[in-house]
Amino acid sequence: MADFGRNPNVDERRAAALLGLTPPELRWFSRLLGLGHKEDNGGSMQVFFTYEELKCLSSAAAASAK
Repeated sequence: MADFGRNPNVDERRAAALLGLTPPELRWFSRLLGLGHKEDNGGSMQVFFTYEELKCLSSAAAASAK
């Protein structure tokens, strides 16, 4: 079970699923808005998002769908 108190970050794959976006769409929005941060995850770099960043990405994705 995830411990959200210790690590309030969501990886790119889960963020895309939560927001109903494909990973390329998520990457596009995150670059456009300057959101997300890279972390070393056992030898490979991955992009993670905070919950606040997910909120911003969700708003941007919803606005673009109109």
